[in-house]
Amino acid sequence: MSISVGSNAASYLSYAGNAYGAGNPASKASPASTDTTDTSSPSSSTSVTLSDEAKAYLARTAAESEQPSLATLTTRARAWFDQQYVALGTSSAMLDGQVAVDLSGQTRATLSATADNAQGQFSTDEVAAATRTLQSRFNDAVSPHVVIARHTGDYASLYAAASDYLDRAGADEKATPAWKDQKQAVLEGLAAARSAFGRAPVTGNDADPVRALLDKASTQKPSATNSSPDTLVANARTMLDAQAGSARDNGKELVFTGGRQTGQQVDFTDFDNRTLAVMALNGDASFSAQEAGAAKAELNLRTRSSLLNAFDSSSGTQASSLALLQHYAKMSSEERSVLGFTEDYANKIAANYRTAASIQSTLGAGAGLAAYL
Repeated sequence: MSISVGSNAASYLSYAGNAYGAGNPASKASPASTDTTDTSSPSSSTSVTLSDEAKAYLARTAAESEQPSLATLTTRARAWFDQQYVALGTSSAMLDGQVAVDLSGQTRATLSATADNAQGQFSTDEVAAATRTLQSRFNDAVSPHVVIARHTGDYASLYAAASDYLDRAGADEKATPAWKDQKQAVLEGLAAARSAFGRAPVTGNDADPVRALLDKASTQKPSATNSSPDTLVANARTMLDAQAGSARDNGKELVFTGGRQTGQQVDFTDFDNRTLAVMALNGDASFSAQEAGAAKAELNLRTRSSLLNAFDSSSGTQASSLALLQHYAKMSSEERSVLGFTEDYANKIAANYRTAASIQSTLGAGAGLAAYL
């Protein structure tokens, strides 16, 4: 589907409240009141103290309203980056794939000028840092609408909110190819969402910032050894919520039992065994009974497979016992607790290993099995 940005833009953005519904009656002008009493002004004794965050926001908003020229924005940004490098003792805005300078105080117009780099004053890393920060601000503004869309199925209102955010850009940003591509993609997504309620539209457009936000999932995988249980719980919760969101975008429900014929089956591929064990124990009730049960079932399945490999008939008793001991040693305390692998279990396996080793040693000495017995 291709929709040009221009004469049709107004019709695509004319919505109030719900993008599928008609105008909100509450938005119509009401008759002027004859009461001329002024109750809006606080008394002279009223004192309002703004937080540092509020002050920073007001300062940034005021700066954005000034609309400095593109040349001025570029000059200021160039000087700011150079000052940051001196203060931080670095020479790049990106380190190890992460933004290494604090761009939170920069205006949207400044970030756009840097990301567009039309005047060629910025490095590749600076452009990347500005682009990522712009995307982050878009995500922060639109994310609440994602939550609502996934619970109501109203993805048109999500795209309409994204379009409104884009429209609040300044003239210089609207002139950039990036803004035009995003606006085009959002209009296409809005039209597609209006025609199919209940699921997120697949625009197939790489410039679609809403689709990118919907597809965004945690890339942080829990560590089997270095993370605290609380961190593993938080990471697992984030990963499950991302899968549930993806299921809703597809008009489905995330399910945890293989017997369900409908829904999107949970995928534990990126969950290590310790994370599954922490989920199964569910000490702080961060997971539902279904989620905890599914995690335990997956952990049981993986453990059963490992034990069967250890009991390979061709390996012999001694080798099998050694493999079992090694498997036990690698397990976290959480895994052992869920699976019931106690010290007594390890001691019995160790005893079997010693017995097998003793028999092997006797046979190797030439006494023969009959003499040993």
